[in-house]
Amino acid sequence: MIYRLPIYQEMARNSLDRELLHGNAETLVLALLAKNESYGYRLRQELALRSHHYFQFAFGRLYPMLRGLEQRGLVRARWVKAGKVRERKQYEITAKGRGELAERIRKWQQFAAAMDLILSSPQR
Repeated sequence: MIYRLPIYQEMARNSLDRELLHGNAETLVLALLAKNESYGYRLRQELALRSHHYFQFAFGRLYPMLRGLEQRGLVRARWVKAGKVRERKQYEITAKGRGELAERIRKWQQFAAAMDLILSSPQR
């Protein structure tokens, strides 16, 4: 079967990785902002470093996500000085964002526990 070739297996794995990330990307960003306020470039670096480069967010995905979080009131943005002339947008999580993050963590823990029950059960 063609899907047994390594190149196709890698494509299938990457597709699954993107699918898993898609539903959890906002949660990852909210979790980082719950620890410290930050700006887009630094968030991207932190996500990569803390995940041992498993999460590689493109700027074209990260900035629209931050705008969406801001529009929904989950984060607040403000312009801050970055050097003598430049400014950058600094993001911080709001109280509403903290509540949303807590709910997402609760749901993730339930999901992970249910997955563990299935994956750790003996094979027949």
